[in-house]
Amino acid sequence: MSDPVSLAARLPRAAGRTIFGSDVAGYHSARPGYPAALYRLITARLPAFDAIAEIGPGTGLATEALAAFKPRRFVAFEPDPVLAAHLRTRFAELDVINDDFCAAEVAGGFDLIASASSFHWLDPEIALPRARALLKPGGCLAIWWNVYRQKGIGDPFAEAVAPLLADIELPPSEAAERHYSLDIDLHRGRLEAAGFGAIEHHVFRRERVLSADDARALYASFSLVRLLPSARREALLDAIAALVTDEFGGAAPSVLLSPIYLATAPA
Repeated sequence: MSDPVSLAARLPRAAGRTIFGSDVAGYHSARPGYPAALYRLITARLPAFDAIAEIGPGTGLATEALAAFKPRRFVAFEPDPVLAAHLRTRFAELDVINDDFCAAEVAGGFDLIASASSFHWLDPEIALPRARALLKPGGCLAIWWNVYRQKGIGDPFAEAVAPLLADIELPPSEAAERHYSLDIDLHRGRLEAAGFGAIEHHVFRRERVLSADDARALYASFSLVRLLPSARREALLDAIAALVTDEFGGAAPSVLLSPIYLATAPA
């Protein structure tokens, strides 16, 4: 397992509970969804999903796909009150609990507990045993992310933008050289320590092109940018947009990785 000190949060985990509700529309329009093949991996694990829980659904980018599993019971843990209100408006069938997953009072018996781009805001030593306790025997935990900025994978925009972020505090999901979701040993070790089995890891790769406006909107949705003082935030976003225009002719090729971990609660 990787040294957890090297992956320690530079931004406090508590920041994730409220920072994203400050611009719901901007977040939802800037962030892409997840590959259809990722959801097919989840459905291959279990014959049916009578009860689903989602951790930190945000604006509902993954919630819509999970709702298509047609669970009888669908619970979402969203600590941000603005996002919780948004989810209640958008998904009538969703039981939204405006509380942290690790602290909320809720009955268990879930077939699936899912977390899309949010698990890094939780303490894994608390969240993983809680997930195991709330799952049915044989139930599935699925945690996944979108990774937007990874060096060494043939992503020239990621390489070019990295110097602009060199002195900015990073969120819990990022280490110095890679997104922590790509550290297989780290996550496998944590899942095994929490008592999970049948652990799978997959990574999906998508390639796209970002305009200057696309890149600006995307980075404006990131916690490390949202938490900057306003003047510095705007200067950084201007620099990112200028990078796309000046170095990439207004069309920056970008690689999007979507790693997922699947694990089964013991019978």
